[in-house]
Amino acid sequence: MVMVHWPVPGKHVECYKALEKLKDAGKTKALGISNYSPADYEELMKVATIPPQVNTFEINPFLFRETWVSYFQGKGVVIEAYKPLQRGGEVLGNDVVGAIAARLGKTPAQVCIRWAVQKGLVVIVKSTQPARMAENLAAKDFELAPEDVAAMDGLTTEEALKTAQSHYEKRRSGTPAPWGDGPRPEKREAAA
Repeated sequence: MVMVHWPVPGKHVECYKALEKLKDAGKTKALGISNYSPADYEELMKVATIPPQVNTFEINPFLFRETWVSYFQGKGVVIEAYKPLQRGGEVLGNDVVGAIAARLGKTPAQVCIRWAVQKGLVVIVKSTQPARMAENLAAKDFELAPEDVAAMDGLTTEEALKTAQSHYEKRRSGTPAPWGDGPRPEKREAAA
């Protein structure tokens, strides 16, 4: 699979059309997109002849883009969730996630992965540690109750959605990252 990583205005449709030529030539089996909003997809599909099979974007219990998920699933596009654990961020220490994990005898990471899987998402989890890899895979061995899923859905705030949209707009307008040029602020602090 080859993908367009960002829907850069004025460029992403042309880029995708080039990928369609690769697919037509038999050089790739599938095409995908990454970080596309429903509006970006609509723009693309005005001229694309091969619909993308996958859209990859950030999803976790603190950033559940429900309208995006519903839209793309309705179009038959598989959603690949990146940063489902926020790179080990706040979601793993959240009281709601922790209570569900404790009640089920699972880890917060397993609960977050399971939440995404039950939403029909493909989940990308990064780890270099074999024990964590095994822990992550064990997320397939249980189910969350509907009330647990609903409680985790409720962790996404309007502020989080607005911040994500702001970051998305900055990236689309040419800023290399929401925090500006250079490494992430936390990486800068760690290096200092």
